[in-house]
Amino acid sequence: MRISTPQLYQSGLNSILDQQALLNRTQQQIASGKRIQSPSEDPSAAASSLSLNQSLKITEQYQRNIDTVRSRQNLEEQTLSGVSDIMNRVRELAIQANKSTLTETDRSAISIEVRENLDALLSLANTRDSNGEYLFSGYQGTTQPFTVDASGNYLYSGDNGQRFVQIGSGRQIAIGDSGVDVYQAIRNGNGIFSTLNNPTNSGTGVIDPGSVTNPAAYDGDTYTLAFPIPTSATDTLTFGDNIGVDDDLAYTLSINGTAVYSVSESGSPVNTLDDLAVEINNDTATTGVKAYVTGGSLYLGYTTPSSNPITVTEAMAGGSDGDADTVTGYFGSALTGTTTPSTDVVYNAGDATFYVVEDSLGNIETSGSYVDGAQIAFNGIQTNVAGTPQTSDAFTISPSANQDIFTTVENLVSALEDNGSTPAGIASLANAIGRVLTDTDQAMNNLEQIRARIGSRLNILDGQQDLNDAYSLQLQTTLSRLEDLDFAEAITRLEKQSVGLEAAQQSFIRIQGLSLFNFL
Repeated sequence: MRISTPQLYQSGLNSILDQQALLNRTQQQIASGKRIQSPSEDPSAAASSLSLNQSLKITEQYQRNIDTVRSRQNLEEQTLSGVSDIMNRVRELAIQANKSTLTETDRSAISIEVRENLDALLSLANTRDSNGEYLFSGYQGTTQPFTVDASGNYLYSGDNGQRFVQIGSGRQIAIGDSGVDVYQAIRNGNGIFSTLNNPTNSGTGVIDPGSVTNPAAYDGDTYTLAFPIPTSATDTLTFGDNIGVDDDLAYTLSINGTAVYSVSESGSPVNTLDDLAVEINNDTATTGVKAYVTGGSLYLGYTTPSSNPITVTEAMAGGSDGDADTVTGYFGSALTGTTTPSTDVVYNAGDATFYVVEDSLGNIETSGSYVDGAQIAFNGIQTNVAGTPQTSDAFTISPSANQDIFTTVENLVSALEDNGSTPAGIASLANAIGRVLTDTDQAMNNLEQIRARIGSRLNILDGQQDLNDAYSLQLQTTLSRLEDLDFAEAITRLEKQSVGLEAAQQSFIRIQGLSLFNFL
């Protein structure tokens, strides 16, 4: 086979170029530390490497998300720590203010400090993060969550949303808590029911927040604890139409000047205390007096606190002159048509001796003699009243409702500013402070629950970060096996390829120098 001179030169050049290409590829591998310089060299490994790199970048993003969430959670924890400090101080001030020896000036000074704490509380509730977003606005990060209107009402402009951030494959975590959860969704009272005094009570009774003794028996109704006046009323009305003219005697019962019941001898008078109470209560809106029947006795009390006596008037009519006609009323009045046509039975207000608890439908749940500080238990709950309530004083026991933390503090300010130094005023202040202390405890319990959730999230972040680190290491290890160069093998190959290139060059020099002319 004849090989032309051009073929000889081209073959030598190709050999040198091939060796140079191999050497250049090896040099690039050593310089980059990567085995694969182009996908075509190892398509399967290149595809796996691409997938692994994508997973690695996603995991790195998860780690950045964890850092962001951790920063925000730490800020929320610091903020709520400040809120807890303020509420602790408010509680201390409430206890300090609940002393009968303090003057109105003393209480005014305390109210000023409470007001300053309230302003600080509002400021913390409107805290922003490093991005300028409000912590407690829910999804509405750019909207200030809490404001105060012209009437002093605290308004929430955010929502109840809770944003979540991806921190791992298939795992999300809340980035914060809404203002509703932190500051508004707080049950007042003891969390089940709340006790409230009538602000116009004239006695010194102070009601306890109470407790639940049997959750299954509690029906969640609203109850009224009242202190009516015992009466000697009976269920019997007696007409005495003596011999003579056959008269049709009439009887009229009035309460505080308003006729509430009338019946004639020929009629059908009520014959139970319950029915008599119904007749009296039909005119409660006019008389302001309500009747209670319990334990076989009838009691009377004002529907709103009043120091006025309750005057029961029993009157007789229809008798003939000269006849010794008589009527014995329900309240014991011995009436005649001549000398005693009517009689007033006066029940003076005074220290309470008896109590009744009435549900929202007017049913009496329990009753008994009032004893200072003694437990009043019914329907699975109990409370007590300390001090000396007056007849017609009243307290309300109602299911707990949500009350924001600002209203709780505002209630203390109002109580300190509105109540005077009279015994009734001091009692009203004690009742208000008792509610504030109970509501403050509820608010602080809620804060502790929120902070516990934050601590749990921070623990989850730490755990997930470790998992992500471990996963990243696994990805990098697998990626290293696919991409990284074996330097010992590559350097050995480089030396071998260098020798090959040098041999190709030397052989080409020798071969291209061969010619017949050298032998002529």
